[in-house]
Amino acid sequence: MAYLIGEKKKSYFLIIIIVASTLVSIPIISNHFFHPEHYFHIAIHEIGFVLAVFLFAMSVIAYSKTRISRMLFSATAFLTLAITQVSYMFAKIDVQARMEMESVSEEHFDLGILIMTILFALGIFWKR
Repeated sequence: MAYLIGEKKKSYFLIIIIVASTLVSIPIISNHFFHPEHYFHIAIHEIGFVLAVFLFAMSVIAYSKTRISRMLFSATAFLTLAITQVSYMFAKIDVQARMEMESVSEEHFDLGILIMTILFALGIFWKR
């Protein structure tokens, strides 16, 4: 019985995480309504953000169950991806005013993806 209650709590926690990450990103997305030419592009980054937050929460839950330190690398990797997605969406809010910063934001996005990949690879291949 206690096992079922614990699993329900974790399921509710994941649902709350998904809803909260979607609600947090609404102010960032709402600024893109005036730029209809890149709705699909921002939607991809929004989905990536929600997925990264979900996988971060799953990694934290997995670490709390197993205490395998490699899960912390995975959690950090997904957190890095979520932060990178939000910073990219934030940088693209006012495209006309930030044309000179566009290459900088894309470089930060590429760097964030690289860091995320390295951390995830460490989480998979690192053995104690």
